[in-house]
Amino acid sequence: MSTTTTVFDEYAQAMKNRAIELNGTAVVVELMSGKALTGTLSYALADGPQHSKYYPTVLTVTVSTKAYTVRLDAIAAIGQG
Repeated sequence: MSTTTTVFDEYAQAMKNRAIELNGTAVVVELMSGKALTGTLSYALADGPQHSKYYPTVLTVTVSTKAYTVRLDAIAAIGQG
């Protein structure tokens, strides 16, 4: 396994952990593009094969009444908002 893959996997896991921690709360999601979304975070288990559950590679931020789906690898930071 390459070092780059390991670093990315650790980063993705850190974003997942933060999303799990802040699920259902008001957040500010800073994107790699420099933009930010301020709203309510939704990150929940999804159904997998053979009745398994997993956390997806995307989360949802609802700003006002519009829901934005964001890939975990496009997130620079997630903070309470």
